[in-house]
Amino acid sequence: MRERGRRDLLVLALALVTATAACSGSGGISAGQGRPAAGSPLTPAALPAPRVTLAEAEKELAGLLSAQEVLSRATPRQDADDRNMLEQTDDGQAALAQVALNGPAGTSPPHYTWGRPQLLVPRVQRTPFWFAAVVNRTDSAGEVRPAVLTLIKYAGERWTLSSASLLEPGARIPEVAKDAEGYATALDYEDTSVEISPRLMAPLHATSAEEGTEGFTAGLIEAGPHTTGYADEITANRLDYKKEDCLGYDSIFAASNYPVYALRTADGGALVTYSLVRTTTVTSKVEPCAEIVVPPDAKHLVKERRASKELRTVELQQYVSTVPAKNSRRPAKIIGYLGGITKVFVS
Repeated sequence: MRERGRRDLLVLALALVTATAACSGSGGISAGQGRPAAGSPLTPAALPAPRVTLAEAEKELAGLLSAQEVLSRATPRQDADDRNMLEQTDDGQAALAQVALNGPAGTSPPHYTWGRPQLLVPRVQRTPFWFAAVVNRTDSAGEVRPAVLTLIKYAGERWTLSSASLLEPGARIPEVAKDAEGYATALDYEDTSVEISPRLMAPLHATSAEEGTEGFTAGLIEAGPHTTGYADEITANRLDYKKEDCLGYDSIFAASNYPVYALRTADGGALVTYSLVRTTTVTSKVEPCAEIVVPPDAKHLVKERRASKELRTVELQQYVSTVPAKNSRRPAKIIGYLGGITKVFVS
């Protein structure tokens, strides 16, 4: 019932998007929503003043990353150090940071150093204000990975890190469209000038992760480890648990309630940042049954090591995806990910 209900809702939403695009002419760009006509770029004098300046974004990002570096190195660690690190995060990143700081006894939080950022600051936006940055992250082992960071400022509060994802090996950030002064263009939640609107990217991704190549999203999102790969994993696990006769397995994905961010790319598409929640359940159908063991990466989140009736893990996954322009006949692609288990329930 849950899968059918979401599928019907998404089919209806996609139909509405298609109809809207058809009514707005070639490319699905409607009045007041698309890009300026070719050959008539806005001059700096005609551009509205940015709500967040490039200088402010550079200063706030540098301050936040510098503080993270200092606090993660603090020895001996104090409760105040952890509180200060948490206060610099929000939304999904706060949940992941909380888990990192509550690691196994005797461990320290991960320490990173950061390179020079490429700032992606929308000129026109509504509150809460935000901006993104692409910056190389180096871990304590010396591994360098490009990261996509999104900072947000809620009313009356300071800038915090809302989301972070690491680019997949070999993936690159597409060129982001910028105006004459270097500012990006934020896309509306319901923008229909791209193949998948920012609002629909997360639920369609969730469906792809559950149903894989057999689902109705096949062709809309490129196959890969975070889409069809998850679906293959779920199918294999269900078969393995079925061999035990008395154990049941299920794993479902859903769009989170955290913010969705989208920027126009130079090719008319979009760069979209969003989060999914994955809930995996192993249930004992009869007792006694084969033991249900808490996975190693979740042991520090719960005292129990086994479950007699049910084990439920909740994982937060933060993504960066590219979505092509309308009528491009190309699928969206997952290019960045960072996540982990944030909650464990044992009964």
